[in-house]
Amino acid sequence: MLTSARESSRIPASQGVSRQQSRRATIAGRAPVDHDELLAASPGGVLVLRLGPGSEPGDDWSWTRRVEAYRRQPEIALVAWLQVQAHLWVHQRLACVVTVCGYPVLLADLVSFDPAAAGEVELGLEPPGDWSRLLHEHRLVTSPGPPWLLLGAQPYLRGAEQARDRGEPVNEGRSTTWSRWA
Repeated sequence: MLTSARESSRIPASQGVSRQQSRRATIAGRAPVDHDELLAASPGGVLVLRLGPGSEPGDDWSWTRRVEAYRRQPEIALVAWLQVQAHLWVHQRLACVVTVCGYPVLLADLVSFDPAAAGEVELGLEPPGDWSRLLHEHRLVTSPGPPWLLLGAQPYLRGAEQARDRGEPVNEGRSTTWSRWA
């Protein structure tokens, strides 16, 4: 006999497990999304906002209510903020995925990333583009780290690869730019 995910989550909930925790356990078998495929669908990159357990919205929350709940977040380090701003300047929008334990709870396109009240940043969010279909019934698995993560092109890594291809010393404690001019 087959049961729906909603029905199967009611069984642990009847034993005192919260509804969100029982639903998360029920869908734990979700396959992870392929990062390369996601980045191909969103060439500007993907901003991932990782929230802790207990931060998930209710099942009945609309997309607009989710945006209102998550659009203001604690600020991030200046270097990360500049990197997001640079990606927005070049691509005009980034995929934005808000996750709780790797499970997407909000998918949107990030169109602005501005300082808000002291210690906060405001996310300008619009409905997601076609890239969002890749996350339907999938998890976004990322390594442990800070609550903010930008997936996508890292221009400084590409520079190292190009320098290595030219036969320049890389990772030897000196600038490859300096070695070209010296």
